[in-house]
Amino acid sequence: MIQKNTAWQFLLVPLLVYGVVIVYPFVQTLYLSLTNWDGVSQAYDFIGLRNYRGVFTDPNFRGAIYHNIIWVMIFLLVPTVLGLILAVLLDRGVPGAVFFKSVIYLPMIFSYVIIGMIWNFIYEPRIGILNMVIRLFGNPEWNYAWLAQKETALLAIIFAASWQHTGLCMILYLAGLSGVRQDLIEAARIDGAGGRQIFFRVVLPQLKNSTVVVVSLTIINSLKNFDLVYITTKGGPYRSSEVLTTLMYRESFWNYRMGYGSAVASVLFIIVFIVVYFYFRSVMREDHRE
Repeated sequence: MIQKNTAWQFLLVPLLVYGVVIVYPFVQTLYLSLTNWDGVSQAYDFIGLRNYRGVFTDPNFRGAIYHNIIWVMIFLLVPTVLGLILAVLLDRGVPGAVFFKSVIYLPMIFSYVIIGMIWNFIYEPRIGILNMVIRLFGNPEWNYAWLAQKETALLAIIFAASWQHTGLCMILYLAGLSGVRQDLIEAARIDGAGGRQIFFRVVLPQLKNSTVVVVSLTIINSLKNFDLVYITTKGGPYRSSEVLTTLMYRESFWNYRMGYGSAVASVLFIIVFIVVYFYFRSVMREDHRE
């Protein structure tokens, strides 16, 4: 009994912090989503599910969902594959591996605000590095505004986010590669397996746990990304890079529709929860089969 009470005493402070920082704001958001509160007045008029009906009939919400889907698809492909390739190359002990690991991981120590400022400069039409390189090796008259064009704004932001996230994927896969069983690799070589067969049939299956972590973090980060979009385009031009987080912010703090913005936030939470839940469920089902 004494040990049990001691354990609860140690857990009390973390649970209180979690309740104040996570649980209470979450419950408050759910409540606000059922009101038409403007964020300023003292009145909380209860309107039920009207905000949610408005959300699902709002073309701006559908556009934000579409942009989030594009973000998830590209974000799952580019940083994950690049991180895996880099991890495999660096794990083989290429010259300067420690230096390259540090350089590739370096963007992860910066906040999305800093990343946004860096890529704002890179994409700048006149003095941006990207346009300068294109002018140097291609069209000398090239002066493209990457973040100000509907066709390229969203993809440019996703590329910047992928540049930062690749380092995290690489580190996670490097950790997984350190636990790969070398005896299985040697046995495959003795059986005459080539390098490609060894990687896909021996090494990659042993990286399953690392892949679960990488994919989970990638999905969550791609759905809740706000800072980078707001710093670079604020969802523009003409909402062409609007995602659910910027829509939530715009409705809550620009249009003073805090109840509507809370409904968007609640829907975003439900989407993240469903995606991660079914992903973990499928992974656990495969583990039971094995």
